[in-house]
Amino acid sequence: MEVTDEKSLQPFKQLMDEYDQSFYNRNIDKFRSLHVSDNGVVFFDNHANCDSSNYKAHEDKVANFFQHGDIGSLIRENVRVFITSDMACITAMLRYSSKPYPGVRTTYVLERDSGAWKIRHMHHSFDPNELSDS
Repeated sequence: MEVTDEKSLQPFKQLMDEYDQSFYNRNIDKFRSLHVSDNGVVFFDNHANCDSSNYKAHEDKVANFFQHGDIGSLIRENVRVFITSDMACITAMLRYSSKPYPGVRTTYVLERDSGAWKIRHMHHSFDPNELSDS
């Protein structure tokens, strides 16, 4: 079922804000707290050599990025949330403030873990419909 009222959307937008803040603050502990605890995270990125098939591999890449990467601010558009009792899916368009086109299509798959929504899977891909505009 799609969530459409602002009050019900708030926990999901908060999770997305916390995820972004973990990058802006380069806070690996906060980043870790947003993911499921069983290491079964799968991450598909819009940049080469950044995909991960488990949480540990993903955290290693993110920790390295926190040490050496440039972190720019994001603009979030068209957030949609779909939920069942124990899983949720968020879709959104993200845009780098420094280079808004092409946008980055983003999907979060969330699962309840110890009562809280946690990230099980994320997928980022540049929007091929906007590539000609870049």
